[in-house]
Amino acid sequence: MGLTLLLGAVVATVFDRWYAGRLVTRERTRVEAFVAPYTALLEGIFQRRIVRLEALRQFVSLQPSTDELDRKFPTFADGLRVAAPGVRAVQLVRNARIVATNPGTDSGTVIGYDLTKHPDPDVRDGVERARRSDAMALAGPFPLLQGGVGIVLRLRVTAKSEGFPDQVALVLNVGELLYEADFARLPSTVQLALLDRRDQPVAPFDKVPTDPVSFKVPVGDGSWTLLAAPARGWQAAVVDDLRPTRLASALIVVLLATLAYGVAGRQERLRRAVDERTQALAQANDDLRREAAERRELEEQLLHSQKMEAVGTLAGGVAHDFNNLLTAIVGFAQLAEQQAAQLQAESSSGDAARQLGSMRMDLAEILKASDRASLLTSQLLSFSRRQKSTPTRLDVNGVVKDIDRMLRRLIGETVQLQTETGAGPLPVLADGGQLSQVIVNLVVNARDALPNGGRIQLRTRPLDLTGVSGAPYAGLPAGEWVLVEVEDNGTGMTPEVQARMFEPFFTTKRLGDGTGLGLSTVYGLVTQAGGHVFVESAPGRGTTVSLAWPRLEPVAVDPEAAPPAPAVANGELVLVVEDEAGLRRLVGEILRRHGYRVEVAFDGQDALDKLEQAVELPELVLTDVVMPRLGGAELAEAMAARRYDIPVLFMSGYQEGDPLPDDLQHGYIAKPFTPDALVSRVRSMLQARV
Repeated sequence: MGLTLLLGAVVATVFDRWYAGRLVTRERTRVEAFVAPYTALLEGIFQRRIVRLEALRQFVSLQPSTDELDRKFPTFADGLRVAAPGVRAVQLVRNARIVATNPGTDSGTVIGYDLTKHPDPDVRDGVERARRSDAMALAGPFPLLQGGVGIVLRLRVTAKSEGFPDQVALVLNVGELLYEADFARLPSTVQLALLDRRDQPVAPFDKVPTDPVSFKVPVGDGSWTLLAAPARGWQAAVVDDLRPTRLASALIVVLLATLAYGVAGRQERLRRAVDERTQALAQANDDLRREAAERRELEEQLLHSQKMEAVGTLAGGVAHDFNNLLTAIVGFAQLAEQQAAQLQAESSSGDAARQLGSMRMDLAEILKASDRASLLTSQLLSFSRRQKSTPTRLDVNGVVKDIDRMLRRLIGETVQLQTETGAGPLPVLADGGQLSQVIVNLVVNARDALPNGGRIQLRTRPLDLTGVSGAPYAGLPAGEWVLVEVEDNGTGMTPEVQARMFEPFFTTKRLGDGTGLGLSTVYGLVTQAGGHVFVESAPGRGTTVSLAWPRLEPVAVDPEAAPPAPAVANGELVLVVEDEAGLRRLVGEILRRHGYRVEVAFDGQDALDKLEQAVELPELVLTDVVMPRLGGAELAEAMAARRYDIPVLFMSGYQEGDPLPDDLQHGYIAKPFTPDALVSRVRSMLQARV
């Protein structure tokens, strides 16, 4: 019996050590699975700041003079800091001295500071590394001149002249970067440590764990290290999992001792007990693996959603800036085209008339390209969910007729467009601009499926269902519907492509020929308005996309009632508030040509100052929404607080934050707009006040 007990104890001890090693290995894998996504997240946080720094370098390189750089730098730096949390300051450096910084509150502390005399050698080394190479150089963490602890990212800039900076820098607050990484969501059982490029611990993660797993985080010309281990050590982390196996080992020893007495039948019962315990352990192991796989999947979904949100934010910002430029391009091009048409009609010289005709053709090409650019910005704004939506009652037939001319410009001469509208009005509840965008996207997509030319049919018609519809409108509920169908005889789609056609950024076009946002934008706008999308397609047989919206009840119209005549400008005074100089001049020129008097302000605060000093108050305030110092919505609130009874017309293509006011005192026009659309909207706002 003694020998049996000794043998059992030896076997149990060996098994315990072996199994403990297996559990520690599994625990290391589990900790790696917990921490690995945070490594990618931390790397992404640094990378986004590096992208901002690259944008700052490009901005400086593109400035024609130091005066232009000094004028634009504060606005550009404000944009960088707002879009990238944790940026403590944006700096320009020349000959190792700080020559400009944002925010300006730090100027007294850092302007003129000689970085070669900084007490921290890592700062001096970072300046020297950035001077020698085009690669990004990181220095820190170290105490900042502005207070607190942070790091500095530097890039070399090729100076155009003696006065230009030769380096740009972002000063980052380490604490805010780590807060953005959201390490607090890790279980308290996991201990973290973060080492900088000098392998020095970074607070608050400065306690290095024992025997940790290690992850490298590339940052510019170096890398940081993320260490992780159980807070109580590896052995303590698996002690709970060892208890069942140790109990099983003790049971085995007891059973071996019992077998020594030769009790009949005990061997079989012992074997069954061991098998059952082994199965239970295997089941527990399988459960742990499944839970780890599910956790990894959830972490990947979280990272994907964060990436999509970042892309959306970037898309919205780019579309906002581009809309301002596009509005100026469209407006000045149309003004020039109108003036050229007038001069051509008045010209008595054949050569001059031909030259003016050629000029009008060039301007028409500019407007054609602007139509496509406007479509792209609308797609970006819809994708980032920053496009203002104003559902109203509208006739689908009217929308199709309004955009028919633009559609024919977009598809070109090699493609034939046939338009058929249903009899009578087809009223639906939708945003007119978004409905136009949906139809344009479908027609442009159909055109791209006709590389050698072909035919596109655009149809509208009513559809009455007494029950749930079958093919081709499978699942459409009973009721009255309005259909918009776009059919082409192009290349068609395979079932695999149809299954993914509405995914954002999915495209079968060559790189540079498409964004992959057109059909995803169509699907999002139609379903948001309560509609449905149906697709029929096959390779070589073309594609038909059908859109269905609920049809509204008809509204009785008095046939004898004549439509009100549009209000004619009578020298009304309009205050134009716009921070973009070119767009401000365009809007003023459009209104002056149509008989209005115009006063301008470069932002909301400037507008308030002019209102307080005005001898004659304007009859309308036309304002941009997104502006420095004081935006359009804040301007309207300030005017109401000062009891200015003046209507406000907002103009913007980018909606973020609280919704704009929507009442008799406030209106909205989307960028980019044409001169005729702007004048019509101004007239309607002024006419409503009569």
